[in-house]
Amino acid sequence: MPERTLLRNARVLTCAAGTDERPADGDILIDGDRVARVSPGRLDVDEAATRVVDLRGATVLPGLGDAHTHISWPLDFVFDHAGVAASDPAAHALDVASVTRTYLESGYTLIIGAGVLQPHDDILARDAIERGLITGPRIVPSGTMVGDAKGLGGDGAMMDVAADAAQLRDIVARQCDAGVRVLKLFISGDGIVPEFPSEDVYMDDEMLGAAVEEADKHGAFISVHARGSASVAMAARTGVRLIHHACFLDDAAIRALEARRDDVWVCPGLHYLYAVVAGHAEPWGITEDKIEQSGYREELTSQVDGIRRLREAGIRIAAGGDFGHQWTRHGTYAAELERYVDLVGMSPTEAIHTATRTMGPLAGLDSGEIRPGALADLFVVDGDPTADIGVLRRPELRRAVVKNGEIVHVHPRAAL
Repeated sequence: MPERTLLRNARVLTCAAGTDERPADGDILIDGDRVARVSPGRLDVDEAATRVVDLRGATVLPGLGDAHTHISWPLDFVFDHAGVAASDPAAHALDVASVTRTYLESGYTLIIGAGVLQPHDDILARDAIERGLITGPRIVPSGTMVGDAKGLGGDGAMMDVAADAAQLRDIVARQCDAGVRVLKLFISGDGIVPEFPSEDVYMDDEMLGAAVEEADKHGAFISVHARGSASVAMAARTGVRLIHHACFLDDAAIRALEARRDDVWVCPGLHYLYAVVAGHAEPWGITEDKIEQSGYREELTSQVDGIRRLREAGIRIAAGGDFGHQWTRHGTYAAELERYVDLVGMSPTEAIHTATRTMGPLAGLDSGEIRPGALADLFVVDGDPTADIGVLRRPELRRAVVKNGEIVHVHPRAAL
């Protein structure tokens, strides 16, 4: 098959322009794993040496990314983390392969791990995908989550546990030596576990600074579960690259983030909070009483306001957030982008940027935009997601996915 592919008669959303960009008629020439040309109207090519695919007006946008993924959670996952961790590794590997396939078929060509339930899930999946054994997106692999001895996860049942900077440095080095490239640390509580409230702070500056320094030695980076403002501020001032949740943000936290504006990202996980508060989890035991005890109603209100403040301060927001529970099912990942539109007030294009042009630099990849020289990771959909962001969540509208310049998924009813 020719190494050159021409996507003809497309509506192209480059994500290389402003937040008011709309899809425009054009052709995309792919050479190897890179975009070679993006042209308004039609391109002339040697069709004997180029595969030509007529998209008949479908929209092409960059492949999407999710910065907070748990591929350990099976398609039928409810809330039994311990059960999955103790499950047969062979059967579990098939579950993981199903999840990576689901991400790819949903238009996601890049995911960043946020912790696994069996220690090498992300690493093994990444390697299997790169060898062509299973299908899936690019993976920035995480390892076992890391907790503080005094905090959430400190019992060691589901996490690696550190009591001081030296122990934490050792954990980071060991995981990095195994192939982990993003380590998830729990530095705050989570109201869904009432004895560990979201405003709790675990670890300290010395511990986080040591973790960041050790990860950097290995070409890796640190992410943190940080729901409260004090934990967010600590993460920002110590060099943490990716901050998950950030539900409560005071002036001090915003100032700390502003000081790191060029090398810090916040990944809210807004849809998860919304789904719980809206009662979507009630059939699985998250009752009204549990929601009240968690403080999630207040967290949701605070997070919506906080995301608006982040936008005003120019802090980069990376889409993603704990998908895989039955109330945030695998395959519905673009619901996060919908919440940015209907709750926060982003334009659909701005919301799409959080999963495209913002995601590439976070992962250290030249991806997330359709322009010459960028990686040819693309998502083809019927409809216009800049007019209706919900287009991205409808399986029947997902026509095809391109990764590394190759068409790696075609919807069974699509005619490419």
